[in-house]
Amino acid sequence: MNKIKIMEASVKKWDRIIAGKGSDGGVFDCPPCRIFYVLICIGCPISEYTGKKFCKGSPYPDWYWHQIEEHGEFRKKVRCDECLRLATAMRDYMQEIVDHLKAEAEKKKKLKRNGP
Repeated sequence: MNKIKIMEASVKKWDRIIAGKGSDGGVFDCPPCRIFYVLICIGCPISEYTGKKFCKGSPYPDWYWHQIEEHGEFRKKVRCDECLRLATAMRDYMQEIVDHLKAEAEKKKKLKRNGP
């Protein structure tokens, strides 16, 4: 299982949301959740990065609550400027995790090549 590819899929999901071509269905269409969430959140790259489960510590709770309180729709999408700001923050955070995972993978590669 390639966590980098999973997180890149998450970045693409948020790119589609920002472009107005997609929506957020929470755990139902989140690439990491599809693999790491089955009643509990274990092994998810987001959870490992934040040190918290269920996307706490990420921009997602702000996005989620804005959607519920301001728009009240099951399918969460960009409907206002604040939605756009929050979706962009989430996409950027997902990209930050991708960059982190790539840097970690590169470190491991170098250690393997050069030894301890």
